[in-house]
Amino acid sequence: MIIIAILFILIAVLNIIYPAFGWYLRYGWMVKGDSEPSDAYLLMSRISGIIVLIVFLFVFLPML
Repeated sequence: MIIIAILFILIAVLNIIYPAFGWYLRYGWMVKGDSEPSDAYLLMSRISGIIVLIVFLFVFLPML
């Protein structure tokens, strides 16, 4: 359970610090040529990463 928690935290932090990485894994490989994620996508990805991390810390971390 602790390994899953650490992995979850690492993925959330990666999404906060470098949200374009998730875009490249999900959509970037499908696009030929130069294509970048929009600023709105990057912002929403960071905000969702922060929210998920906060919820995880307050809900699941006390159970460990």
